Amino acid sequence: MGLRNTLSRTRLGKSDSLIALSGRVNFDVDLSVRQYLTSYILGLLFNKSVLYSIGSKKPLSYPLPRQWRDALSNQGIKVNNFRSALLWRAYGFLFFARGVWLGLQGVYFLLTGSSNLKRHVCFDNIDRKCFSQSSNQHNIVNWYLQWKGKIKEIDSICHGVNGKGDFQIGTVSVTQTDGLPKLKGIKLFQYVTFAVYASIYSFIRLPFSPIYSFFLEELLKLKRVSLAMDKDLAKDYLFHNSLPFYCPIWTYSLEERGSRVILYFYSANIENFKVGGNHSVQNPWHLLTWPHYLVWDEWQADYVKRFAQGSPVIECVGPIWFSSVGINEDVALNSIAVFDVTPNRAARYIYLGSDYEYYIPNIVNQFLNDIQEALMQNNYIMVHKMKRTHPYAHKKYNHNIQVLKEKSNCRQAHPDSDATQLIQKTVATISMPFTSTAIIAKQEGKPSVYYDPSGMVQKVDGAAHDIPILSGIDELKEWVEILALREKHTFDGLSSHSNQLWIRQG
Repeated sequence: MGLRNTLSRTRLGKSDSLIALSGRVNFDVDLSVRQYLTSYILGLLFNKSVLYSIGSKKPLSYPLPRQWRDALSNQGIKVNNFRSALLWRAYGFLFFARGVWLGLQGVYFLLTGSSNLKRHVCFDNIDRKCFSQSSNQHNIVNWYLQWKGKIKEIDSICHGVNGKGDFQIGTVSVTQTDGLPKLKGIKLFQYVTFAVYASIYSFIRLPFSPIYSFFLEELLKLKRVSLAMDKDLAKDYLFHNSLPFYCPIWTYSLEERGSRVILYFYSANIENFKVGGNHSVQNPWHLLTWPHYLVWDEWQADYVKRFAQGSPVIECVGPIWFSSVGINEDVALNSIAVFDVTPNRAARYIYLGSDYEYYIPNIVNQFLNDIQEALMQNNYIMVHKMKRTHPYAHKKYNHNIQVLKEKSNCRQAHPDSDATQLIQKTVATISMPFTSTAIIAKQEGKPSVYYDPSGMVQKVDGAAHDIPILSGIDELKEWVEILALREKHTFDGLSSHSNQLWIRQG
């Protein structure tokens, strides 16, 4: 991950032609290029390629621009410059083909007409789990509609999910679009002319400067936004934090024309554990340039402030719902919700390039087994919910889940069940550091703690968002005993230490 940060800080030089193609929109071209390439090139495949190069003692072959290949060489990584340069251009061609295809789709959409969206907002890159006809499900569209800061009196909410028919939520239409404004008449002709010109230009420049091919799709989006009338722009454009490092170049034009461009965090788990008194930074947060952020609380706001460039608006809005399929669990009254982090298979875990080994089978299994034991002793039911069905889950973890299913006080919630509703129905919540469910439980007024069976996590850590961290099974058992006593309304005779432990968890 250190290499990723190094490359994302290495400038790629000026691209005067890219600036010319972008028009008059004011943004840092070099920074946007680094944001884009970091997001779409420096992922798991990059980690895998570097590890293979080191293990095989062969020079790295990976699609990278010359400046980044030089930066890797300066870090002691041997690079096959010839093959990497060829791959860089081959990748450029793939992105060029994608840009042309999406450009044609955009023209088809404009020619076949679109709904009159009137006063609307757009959600980028969401799936069918992120909205529903039921207003009771905890998804991002329903969250937006109840958010106090939403645009007032909107007529439509737009998404890009194929195969999902249009419907109404109250007076608001939920409609599929391509997320971009409509064009008609001379504006449409200008857009088509530009699309042909930009495609030919980027193809001609491909052997010499593939960056134009990489950015073809983004340039077409920017041109479409620039040509649109103000009334056809959405009032809010909302992006989530799965790809937080690239702020699309076409959004700068939106911002200049009065639309809000918002990055919202559907998770609060963005910080690493504190190691040696400091937090290691695993991801290139220094690339953040969004104008508006929605975060869960002051702890997350402080983290974003450390890195965000410019003078953005940062709003604390509480837990932000994201996706739900509406599966609700029926649980016993004496149930406690338990949320872990699914450990990956060894090979994939290595590719992730984590700075520390925590989310591994031994620790996660101990987390679950310790909780099952502590809850059994106090007549509680353990309702365990994994994040989702995970194709890369470690075999030891899957085996342990099967063993736990045989325990009389264990129940496995459906991976797609609604976490918020599960928390609402249970007595308390125990989460693995530092998952967001602990914050949701706190917001719901439920007793909530993080449990660390290893003792690796420091007690005082801002990444915990002021939620207590229990270290080791003895502290866990004591907390559960206090919870049981509290439930029975028999606090008399508790030790001073126990009282303080309970007060800390709130």
